[in-house]
Amino acid sequence: MREGQMGITRVFKWTVLAAALLLTGLAAAACGGGDEGSNRTTGSLVPQRANLVGSVEVDQLLTGIGLGLEDIFSALPFDSSDWTGGASGDEHGAGSLFSADQTKPWDLFSSVSRAGVFAEISSAASLSGDGAEPDYFGGLLHGTFVEAELIADLEAASGTSLVKEAYKGINVYSWAEDDGETTMSVLDDSTFAFGTGGALKDIIDLWAGDAEPVSGAVIEAFNGLGGGVFDLAVKIPQGSGDRLGSLPQLEDLPISLDFLSDLDILTVRGDLKDDSLELAVGMDFTTEEAAESLDRFITGIVSLMSSASGTPGNTGQPEDQGLLRLLGGLETKRDGSLLTITIHIPKSDIPGLFSGMTAVDGEKSETSIGDEVSIMPTANHVPEGQKVEYSTAPPTSGNHWNRWAECGWYADGLPDELITHNLEHGNIVVSYNFANPARVTELRLALDGVGLFRDWGVARAYEGIDEGQVALAAWGRLALFEGVSAGEIGRFFDAFAGILGPERIAC
Repeated sequence: MREGQMGITRVFKWTVLAAALLLTGLAAAACGGGDEGSNRTTGSLVPQRANLVGSVEVDQLLTGIGLGLEDIFSALPFDSSDWTGGASGDEHGAGSLFSADQTKPWDLFSSVSRAGVFAEISSAASLSGDGAEPDYFGGLLHGTFVEAELIADLEAASGTSLVKEAYKGINVYSWAEDDGETTMSVLDDSTFAFGTGGALKDIIDLWAGDAEPVSGAVIEAFNGLGGGVFDLAVKIPQGSGDRLGSLPQLEDLPISLDFLSDLDILTVRGDLKDDSLELAVGMDFTTEEAAESLDRFITGIVSLMSSASGTPGNTGQPEDQGLLRLLGGLETKRDGSLLTITIHIPKSDIPGLFSGMTAVDGEKSETSIGDEVSIMPTANHVPEGQKVEYSTAPPTSGNHWNRWAECGWYADGLPDELITHNLEHGNIVVSYNFANPARVTELRLALDGVGLFRDWGVARAYEGIDEGQVALAAWGRLALFEGVSAGEIGRFFDAFAGILGPERIAC
């Protein structure tokens, strides 16, 4: 399969998922839907294999938060290889992938008023954001579609031809060199469907009345949400809760997270209020004890964050204060084994979330992320145990030991001479000096949200900077700031991980 075809497949998926994924920050690749009637319509075209169901009222959501499809696509983390099949470039956001006269994905789907999605999530990796996409995935877009025009536009946008075959009297299209992996159909002039792993034919079977739709706990949970501007219900795969509870980023928390292994059903509902987006996350466990443990855990985290903000002399970063405002309005409600977490996101804050989704926005170019540091004259190996005098603290280049650190978190610290070898490999080293354990937890959670950290990042406790500071180091680059700034950390990794340094070796 050509890379360009893989890229446009991702664009289809993101067309359906982007609104909820970017607004809620959920790792689960899905989003939710409209009124009660819309939910029933979505459910009637969801095959039995699905254990994830969602739909989103696109018009209502985007109008309510003051964004357009172009804003959503411009925030997506695609690079030039997604459409062109070439090597990944420096572009950030889908908007950078198209020339002025080229068809844009937001033009192709500008008439979409509602979108539905389903998938079969069979592993923890598919749900945890580790890059594993579900093999069985389907989407339904509701709008206005002229089949001949849409197919021609898709071929023009992807630069490749589509193959057509008939299934139960409906045209099914696939990429010429894709071996039918991703297929799509215009079911009627208001419904466009696509799927992978045979999902589209299952949709058509339901459309023709030749199969029964999904039944059971997931669709019951979905329909029970009552209909917000987006709704989601997903059955948690066995082992996913264990995976989250064992994250090394959470090992310092003063509570066991074993209760997460009992998570059974996750739901998400979004409602637009007068001045905010109300986000309600439901977590249904197999035991009441697990729900009670999570309730206590959330209360403890909010308390820790509030304590950190109240430390004398600690005014925090603007992002910290925004997080504290959100946490201040967080509500939890427990009903037996079901815990519902509700939070209100001011509408005025939502557009700003998108500027942080791109690795480099219009006001923050790569050259403005941190400070450039002169490379030291030599980068030789010295005997392990030998001290090296560096030009900065923490170092950004220079002589170093032969050994380097594996990616991960080092609460007991690491020697400068060791991590400088990581820098030579193109790795990013995060150094922190926090006396407050709440700040340590906040940093670990922030790094957990940076996908590149797993392959290119080393975090260590470090007394070479002032208490309360975080330093981000790459080969010849250094950023130093007070407190935890998740946006700055993400932009630094996006700009420099695996890019700077004489060698490119993921740790």
